[in-house]
Amino acid sequence: MEKLKTDAKALSDYLSTLTRNEKRVALDKLEAGCLVPRYTIYNWLRGFARIPKLHKIKIEEIIGQKIFDEFL
Repeated sequence: MEKLKTDAKALSDYLSTLTRNEKRVALDKLEAGCLVPRYTIYNWLRGFARIPKLHKIKIEEIIGQKIFDEFL
């Protein structure tokens, strides 16, 4: 359960550094790149759902920086 919240916080912290428009664009890219609906991304952000390992890798690839501590 703790890992779930850590991943959610890492993604949320990254998105909080963006402007409103940049955040919308980033969410659009994550939605298209991870092939998931927007509500899934919101569930990840709120810690309601685990971010799968392959999606973590894809998220970091899309945003161009490392945000997750490890891929467990």
